[in-house]
Amino acid sequence: MDVIVSRTRIAGCAPLYSYRALVPLEGVAPDRRHRVAVLHVQTVTIRAACTRIADTIAPHRWFEQDMAVSFGLAAQLGLAARRIEVLLLQSVFPEMTTWLAPIALRLDHDPGSASYRVATIDLNAAFDAIAPHIDTLTAAELAPPRFTDRRVA
Repeated sequence: MDVIVSRTRIAGCAPLYSYRALVPLEGVAPDRRHRVAVLHVQTVTIRAACTRIADTIAPHRWFEQDMAVSFGLAAQLGLAARRIEVLLLQSVFPEMTTWLAPIALRLDHDPGSASYRVATIDLNAAFDAIAPHIDTLTAAELAPPRFTDRRVA
């Protein structure tokens, strides 16, 4: 499975950047594609339909609930997704040193906008497998076995 990770310069004087990690829709399991939020992402080379990591890793029970969602599950799902996002961002962008990705990051230099496709394990419905060890999860555990790849998106 691929994830698109990006660093986008926010307009203004200071070098302020937004970082995102999104899953291309073709990587999402077909049975959940109609249940996820679809975002259209423009990178340097492509325009792609994507979804959030939270929608990708969500367990099947997440989509079967009524609107009154369990706040405990929602909080745990959000935390797991944000942690996975920052681990994938850190694997490409060395300046990302926080435990969770901030909304915007101010840098003392101006590296410019960039986006890449990063290969990961299959994240479809992976919440139940990942959540118990989210505090100790590493980028190496998210990499496919015997395969690491980083390509311009």
